[in-house]
Amino acid sequence: MNSLIALSMDIHKIYAVWVPVRSLEESRKFYERVLGLKMKLRDRKWIEFDCGETAFAIREQESTEPQKARVMFETGDISYARQELISAGVRIMGDIRHEHYGRLLTFEDPSGHWLELFEPR
Repeated sequence: MNSLIALSMDIHKIYAVWVPVRSLEESRKFYERVLGLKMKLRDRKWIEFDCGETAFAIREQESTEPQKARVMFETGDISYARQELISAGVRIMGDIRHEHYGRLLTFEDPSGHWLELFEPR
């Protein structure tokens, strides 16, 4: 990041936090039995738990290398936010991804943590 300047990306809230896991089943049992979380939805390698307005999910990773948790911020205009990040010298990880539930953009903070922007459909 070249400079710290105030950007106007219209961040509304933390939309989601997800944690990469080695075993989806082992982790599901931990979060349900130990933390008492209730499963909200399940996909092939993804389980989302009911934590109120902010989603908390686990995602099974195939890589054996350490993975990073991600924080996802909701925004109203991801294309504008992308341009703001680029103009601030922020490292963007790929381009805007289109999913059935909305659009996503991954970028790094100064310490190398991956953050995501999410624009709902």
